[in-house]
Amino acid sequence: MADATANNELPVVRLERLPQWARVGAPILIVLGAITVVGAFLVDAERAWRAYLVNWLYTLSIAQGAVLLAVIVSITKGLWSRTIRRIALSFVTFLPLAYLLLIPIFIGRNHIFPWIEHPVAGKEAYLNVPFMAARHFVALGILVVLSLAFAYWSLRPDVGLVRGGVPDKLRGLYDRIASNWRGQEVEEATAHRRIAVLGPIFALAYAAALTFVAWDMVMSLEPHWFSTLIGPYFFMAGLLGGIAATVIMVVLYMRTLGLESIILPTHFHDLGKLTFAFCIFWAYLFFSQFIVIWYGMLPHEQEFIAHRFGTPYRTVAQAVFACLFVLPFFGLLGVAPKKRPEVLSIFATIVLVGLWLERYLLVYPSLYIGVDNVPLGWQEIGMGLGFVGLLLGSVVFFATRFPLFQLWQPLSELELSGVHVEVPAERTGGI
Repeated sequence: MADATANNELPVVRLERLPQWARVGAPILIVLGAITVVGAFLVDAERAWRAYLVNWLYTLSIAQGAVLLAVIVSITKGLWSRTIRRIALSFVTFLPLAYLLLIPIFIGRNHIFPWIEHPVAGKEAYLNVPFMAARHFVALGILVVLSLAFAYWSLRPDVGLVRGGVPDKLRGLYDRIASNWRGQEVEEATAHRRIAVLGPIFALAYAAALTFVAWDMVMSLEPHWFSTLIGPYFFMAGLLGGIAATVIMVVLYMRTLGLESIILPTHFHDLGKLTFAFCIFWAYLFFSQFIVIWYGMLPHEQEFIAHRFGTPYRTVAQAVFACLFVLPFFGLLGVAPKKRPEVLSIFATIVLVGLWLERYLLVYPSLYIGVDNVPLGWQEIGMGLGFVGLLLGSVVFFATRFPLFQLWQPLSELELSGVHVEVPAERTGGI
């Protein structure tokens, strides 16, 4: 608990003001994105809608993947993660915005989904706009609510602990979060129980909701093709993107706030191992899907692969494989590069670039079949910068409101870390 963690205490760290890289960078990216959106719709509305879909898929994957990382290290009692789990959780701020940004996809649906103009016989019951919209808004709505609930219970004990020392501008927010406060020990015990329940439910909802996204936003673009593995392939790549984005933010906050004595090389080593491991797992899922299609020799299964590995998308496919597997695998193979923040952040950036290309490759070859040149230009990149600006702004907004480190620890984590805590008899049944 807060008063029993003398050897495990972390400082109360919060961004008092926006650092220059956020104060300047996020608005510039958002403005560039807005200008690109206007220009893209004036030049080619159909391509603009498709670029919008790619970038929505990309940022949604990263934000939800980062929250999943926070959930995983919390429910598995990852002691090493105390300095990074709140930073991963900060991506939750983008999720309500991502939910609202789903609406335009259905506004421009006729430019995106080919089965609307050319219905597929036998699939009308599933591939219709009302049902598709309903399952997305319900599934993603549940996922966003679970994400916010997990964030609430993760934050509540810390908010109650430090609310007496926050600036006046935050007092109202902290009072609302800590309403009906029942004391630090009771609140920490309650939060621990709620997190233990919410965590597994969130993980299942994450897999289900992003599987629907993969089926409808990717697989349905070639409605005669199907894959039972596209869901896990899609949402596990999102977790990889969330880990890589967390690495970037950890390095930025460490440099900005001078936290080198708190965020240690061992923490980066653990983040590096996660990045390395999930790059391998992404390659495993990729190969598992590819090999079955390759040896099956079924035309409807092969067309999805042929559209991506043939002309003109072959180079993009090679870049995806290099960024998501080859480069991080060999670059992070040893211990030293994982422990160096500069090196690890470079490979995390490579992974994020590779994930954007991978989301692009999931969408565009299905919609631009038989083209001579890859339709990849200022429309896609500029809109992507705007989405990244919104994501970055949301994450930094969280850091200006809440402590960057989780201050409280459940009893189970304290015991694992070797801290002896006397537990009152009335509380032994509550944890």
